[in-house]
Amino acid sequence: DAGRSRLSPKTVAVLERNLSRIDLAIEEARVALKADPANAYLNAHLASSMQQKLALLQQATILANAAS
Repeated sequence: DAGRSRLSPKTVAVLERNLSRIDLAIEEARVALKADPANAYLNAHLASSMQQKLALLQQATILANAAS
């Protein structure tokens, strides 16, 4: 959020859309894991989704810092 003003509105919209999709995947994996906590696939999917979110946020930070 701190670097939002340094990014173009189009870039912010793309980032928000992608973050929403990733957040949905994370939430769906968490719900599924409540029903099947030992499921290795679901655990890996959750971890992968969280890594994707982290990577996207890191990239957004890089873009915001480069724009300043």
